[in-house]
Amino acid sequence: MFDQRAARYATLGLVAKLPGAVIDGIWAVIDDDLQGVVQLPRVLQFALISRSGCVTVVFDSKHQTILEFDLPEPYQAAFPETVAVLDDGHQQTMMLVDELTV
Repeated sequence: MFDQRAARYATLGLVAKLPGAVIDGIWAVIDDDLQGVVQLPRVLQFALISRSGCVTVVFDSKHQTILEFDLPEPYQAAFPETVAVLDDGHQQTMMLVDELTV
C-alpha cells in the first residue's frame, strides 16, 4: 500500500481548495514520514490545522499514535479540515472527505 511509484491523483474538488504545494507536502509525509513507521490502511485521513500561521498535517493512526508534520506553506481558513487519501491497489487518490466512497 502507498507505493510512491504508483499512479497518484488529486480530485478537482481538492485541487480547487488546496494549493499544489500542500498536496505535494501530504504526499511527502506519506512517503518520507509514515511509510515503514506505522501500518498504513487503505484509506488515510489527515487533519489540516494552523500552527504559527503555517499548515500542520495531523495523522491519527487509529487513535494509537498521533503524528504532526509542519509544512512551510501558509495556512488559510478556507482549507478543508480533513483530507482523505485512498489506495485502491492500482492508484492513489487524494480527495476531500465528502468525496470518499469506498
